[in-house]
Amino acid sequence: MSTDSRGFTLLELIIIIAILGLTMAFAAPGLSTMIKNNRISGNANDFVAALQFAKTEAASRINPVTLCKSNPAGTACVAGGDWQQGWIVFSDANGDAAVNAGDTVLLSHEALDDTITFGGTAGVDTAVTYRPSGTTSVTSTEVLIICDDRGFADSAKGILVTITGRGAVMKASETGQNACL
Repeated sequence: MSTDSRGFTLLELIIIIAILGLTMAFAAPGLSTMIKNNRISGNANDFVAALQFAKTEAASRINPVTLCKSNPAGTACVAGGDWQQGWIVFSDANGDAAVNAGDTVLLSHEALDDTITFGGTAGVDTAVTYRPSGTTSVTSTEVLIICDDRGFADSAKGILVTITGRGAVMKASETGQNACL
């Protein structure tokens, strides 16, 4: 009779499961941090992409295009709250930064995770309007800061918006701000 049984004994299986459990215990906190960092970076990049989209649409439509904080339905601009509640890009025929009859919503971004705060300095606190020339409604370089429940740490991102319409993502600490907005 042959005893060449192939496979794991119960003791070997328990040891492998224990090793995997220890490995996961050490990896889980790093994975959570990575997910949070990627969430902030992804949202910041989405916002800059919306800025570039608005600039491109203003030039191609030869009409002002506005990016603003949106209502929950993604159909109108709101003055209250912060950018965490989502944003819309729309063709703004009269340049008043309000969705009126005849204006078309071109892009709508849903609200961000509840753990995120996303505010801006006065010139970009509510809306940014692009003119067909590519310039914006901002009169100087403005800053937006996106943070999560960790606060203004190394993970927070800053977005600079210039009068020429350029948006750039960087570390929040490099923007001249020292707190979440």
